[in-house]
Amino acid sequence: MITNTPAFATRSIHAGASPHAATGSRVMPIFHTNGFVFDDLDHGADIFALKRAGFSYSRGSNPNLAALEARIASLEGGPAAVACASGQSALLIVLLALCATGDELVSADALFGGSLTLLRRMEQRLGIRTRWADPFDPATIEAAITAKTKAILVESVVNPSGDLVDLPAIAAIAQRRGVPLVVDNTLATPALLRPIEHGADVVIHSASKHLSGSGTVIGGLIIDAGRFPWRGDARFPLMSAPWEEYDRIVPVEAFPQTAFAVACRLLGLRELGPGLSPTNAFLILTGIETLPLRMERHCRNAEAVARHLAGHPAVSSVSLPSLPDHPRHALAKRLCPLGVGSIFTMTLRGGEPAARAALQRLRLFSHLVNIGETRSLVAHPASTTHRGMSPADRRRLGIEEGTLRLSVGIEDEEDLLLDLEQALGKT
Repeated sequence: MITNTPAFATRSIHAGASPHAATGSRVMPIFHTNGFVFDDLDHGADIFALKRAGFSYSRGSNPNLAALEARIASLEGGPAAVACASGQSALLIVLLALCATGDELVSADALFGGSLTLLRRMEQRLGIRTRWADPFDPATIEAAITAKTKAILVESVVNPSGDLVDLPAIAAIAQRRGVPLVVDNTLATPALLRPIEHGADVVIHSASKHLSGSGTVIGGLIIDAGRFPWRGDARFPLMSAPWEEYDRIVPVEAFPQTAFAVACRLLGLRELGPGLSPTNAFLILTGIETLPLRMERHCRNAEAVARHLAGHPAVSSVSLPSLPDHPRHALAKRLCPLGVGSIFTMTLRGGEPAARAALQRLRLFSHLVNIGETRSLVAHPASTTHRGMSPADRRRLGIEEGTLRLSVGIEDEEDLLLDLEQALGKT
């Protein structure tokens, strides 16, 4: 009998799934059904009232989603997770579970462009104000906290630069001020960094990226760390107050370790409705099986590419913290000893014309805006993911007209270097 907790690579394959009892299938089947039959009236009523575990309607849960949720919760180190339709919907659900009109949150000003746009739209449409702070200077985060602050939001590894924030320092501020820390861990994945181990209260993922690894799906994940003290905290009624629709159940009393995940499922999936399809859940679950192997190769290739580019005459800067001269290299070695991932930027000396020419000449690197695939990808942030920002704000984040974001895949290292060399040698 196995009594110890299996290692990360083993859990990447086995957590949340087992042979299918009805057929003996070793791989979980895809449960392509929208509804599930109840045994009787009480069975259905109890599932809807959260008095009994089970499935009712696939928007809220499904065996494929439940397996994926159990696996990512195991890998991130939380007691529960919620799967949803996209990383963007995961962020929206989390913020709406924490904040209401008149509330505030403190957010890093270095985020994925879609996240920045969402926060601005929430302020315009819902009256939820964002106070911006520098994630590389934790003191600015603490200075931005007010009595109305309901969350702190950062990315562990920043998109598009691949830079790394000091999660332990930010978590210490969040705990001292009694504010939940939400960390987008998409670029690092739990294979390289587990934010809950450093004090995060909630972790989110765009599962469309490294977790699936194939570039074939869209999905999002929310992981509850299970330790924020919601009980009796009137600032967070979705966790601490009765839900009239569910027999006045109080999530933190009925589910003390998973209250936030329960609130996200009820608000996010039952009410807002961005459910993940069973097929996408199946594909993400399958992709995670090889996550540790892929991330090792991603990191090795990225470091080789970054070192090569750092010495290239056409390149003025490379942002990967794995490089010894990067200002957060020591932090990267401490928090991410296995590597900080495969996404970073390079800025070309020739500006936008050089970037345009390089994009035209690259052959192995595909020009598209996804990241975290097995194949290498390249994008121009100023014209795509971060085009909604002013030029001054982009420059502050290191995004110039000549900046390209690289997502280094798991191809042969030499082939990647040759492709970059032939593309940059003519810029």
